[in-house]
Amino acid sequence: MHRVALITFVGAVACASTLSRAASDDVVVDQSDNPVRIALATSARQAKIGAAGSWVIYNHNTADLVTRGTSDEVVTIEMRGRRLVAIRANGSASSGYTGPFIIRSRTPDAFIRYEGKRYRGEIVISSTDNGLLVINRLGVESYLRGVVPIEIGKRQPGEEAAVEAQAVAARSYAYSHMADAGNRGFDMYGSVQDQDYGGVDAENPMSDAAVANTRNMVLRYGGRVISAPYHSTCGGSTAAVSEVWWRQSDQPYLRPVSDRIPGTDSYYCDQSGRFRWTATFEGDQLKSLLEKYLGSVTPASEPPVSASAAASHPLSLGRITGFMVEGRTQSDRVRAVSIQTDRGSYVVRGNDVRFVLRTPTGGLLNSTYFTAEATPDASGQISRLVLKGGGYGHGIGMCQFGAMGRARAGQDYKTILTTYYPGTTVGRID
Repeated sequence: MHRVALITFVGAVACASTLSRAASDDVVVDQSDNPVRIALATSARQAKIGAAGSWVIYNHNTADLVTRGTSDEVVTIEMRGRRLVAIRANGSASSGYTGPFIIRSRTPDAFIRYEGKRYRGEIVISSTDNGLLVINRLGVESYLRGVVPIEIGKRQPGEEAAVEAQAVAARSYAYSHMADAGNRGFDMYGSVQDQDYGGVDAENPMSDAAVANTRNMVLRYGGRVISAPYHSTCGGSTAAVSEVWWRQSDQPYLRPVSDRIPGTDSYYCDQSGRFRWTATFEGDQLKSLLEKYLGSVTPASEPPVSASAAASHPLSLGRITGFMVEGRTQSDRVRAVSIQTDRGSYVVRGNDVRFVLRTPTGGLLNSTYFTAEATPDASGQISRLVLKGGGYGHGIGMCQFGAMGRARAGQDYKTILTTYYPGTTVGRID
């Protein structure tokens, strides 16, 4: 999650309005819940659809039947020109339709499958200039059942309040983005671009109970539903928006919050495996990373390029001769780093540092809460860079491991939330 906004819940339901009336034999779910549209794919070449029971494909509405599917049968949806066709396993294809295709189950508890994963609600497939747009349309509460367990992980008894806090934060994020979807045809991505969503296969009893126990509860500031960012581990203190997402403005409910346990030298989040960490970059590795990623965030002499373009056309930096931390923020995170090379000097600010100093497998640096020690060789080139840091994630909003520690200490979900989002209140969306 990388957007922060104060957004009223006005027209959110209209943005995700019902796409078609239900046919009499369809299994209609979530009728008492507000619908949300989750993009499972935005440029797919094809979509494989099935279900454990009987199911149907409509074109545009339930008056225009495309085909019926049987138990465990897989039908492939493809584009031919800008029209959609349904292709069975034997190769037979339907006529071409303008779409969108609406796929629904006709067997209770037989969820629709897309690319092997099960989903509640219905699947809606449209043709676009970039390929297939695949959307899972379902109720917000059902959506959260597939989000909460992925975002906070499998938790232990005694941590229920943390899972409930996660459910409310995720619900608040969802409603704020439903109100801000615009005309793109969906409300949120089903990935870390918004909230990671795994459908039915991700659900578990503790997170299901957390969603049910907090049904319709959201966070508000000044009467407005907030977009509630969260992260794994703050490392000791959460951060204000501008400390990390330096291009964005601060919000009064997103400011540094200490995670220290009162009267001790311990922290609520210190059970995290990344509460403290060390990252070491050997000279060749550091040079390779900077040449691959640096140009995407802070070019020295030419216009910015995308991360993919930077990876395809890496810089040639020559020697890396300096790496310095340039100032620290209110929560003691790195404000910026300056990097000196034969090609010029670069300044990388806030969370962009994590995108440049990646792991060997391409993962982001754990956090911007670190100190740095660079070791030069005889020629002045950095031969090793050692970062000693704390925390995991951007550090803004709720600290998930801190929420777990607070839950084990007896705090309820409302206390946890109003601590990490100061000045907010918890109440029903309706």
